[in-house]
Amino acid sequence: MKYLFFVQSEGRGHLTQALSVAEALRKEGHEIIGVVMNQSPIRKIPDFFIEGIGAPINFIKSPYFLINKEGTGIDFRKSIFFNLFRLRAYIKSLKAIHKLYAQNKPEVIINFFEPLCGIYNLFFRQKVPCFSIGHQFFVEHPVFPKPEGHFKDYEYFSFYNHLTSYGSQALLALSFTKEIDIPERKIFVCPPLIREDVKRLNPKREPFILSYILNPGCFEEIKAWAALHLDQKIEAFWDKKGETETKSFGNNLKFHPISGQKFLDLLQDCTTYMSTGGFESICEAAYLQKNILMVPTKNHYEQLCNAHDARRAGLAIFDSFFNIDLAIANQKNRPEEPGRIFKDWVDSESDKIINILTLKNN
Repeated sequence: MKYLFFVQSEGRGHLTQALSVAEALRKEGHEIIGVVMNQSPIRKIPDFFIEGIGAPINFIKSPYFLINKEGTGIDFRKSIFFNLFRLRAYIKSLKAIHKLYAQNKPEVIINFFEPLCGIYNLFFRQKVPCFSIGHQFFVEHPVFPKPEGHFKDYEYFSFYNHLTSYGSQALLALSFTKEIDIPERKIFVCPPLIREDVKRLNPKREPFILSYILNPGCFEEIKAWAALHLDQKIEAFWDKKGETETKSFGNNLKFHPISGQKFLDLLQDCTTYMSTGGFESICEAAYLQKNILMVPTKNHYEQLCNAHDARRAGLAIFDSFFNIDLAIANQKNRPEEPGRIFKDWVDSESDKIINILTLKNN
């Protein structure tokens, strides 16, 4: 069958999920005929995705959030007005998507949380089977621990989920733990998509911390701590536009531009992994049995949900800042059983998603 992907370009998670699915589908003889994604002016599409997806990428203009002036969180007010002013561009993107459908005639659509996919389905009513993949859809599951005091955030997030997945015949809710499906709500709980490159790694526990930072403003917290703890080595990745070389800050701290292979090499060897609240890299670190500290991006409800859910599963701790002292202390007391259960869940039911996407369960 011929598959068309819609991939949200924010962060790293949706990109690696798309790579994992593409790899699995090709193993079964299917074809990825194209990828639709937004190329944000504040984020560069990593080379590892462009080189690894193996299909034409069709860049469109799509809604996205703007970062505050400190570079530490989302500026919702500014984001709303910014996207309202771009409505004409989004209409043009929908027309481009419609033309792409007509030219390529995809047989299945897979949406990795790109909102224009759902908006397109809302207005154009295509009959092509569409599936939406993401941990975001697990928020609707009864076992999910919704953060207290965020009712309005939940309502907005739930609306955004429904808009993004509109027209999908199944929501593949990625979960840290095995839970029951809810077919009447189109929710099918699936293990996270761990790439074969990660599964082949030989994890070690060398005495250094690895960090991945979505918003470069957060690097000041790590830099300040590292300056006071010169005996602790830290390797970090940041998504800072214009930075193409590794930068050293003293003898114990390095910041690298995003690189797929270098990240995996360091993730394999580190003892502790620190990240903002993205889902996918946390799953990779948990699969490799790493000590994990999550720091949800300010005003980013989705990342806060990820952190609460990872804590529920016993896979990570979280804080409002890069509390490296807490991360080091947790390494001494961290139970290892949740990590083993998570790895077994991923390994034992990794075919579930592909069986759904290839219509074997129909």
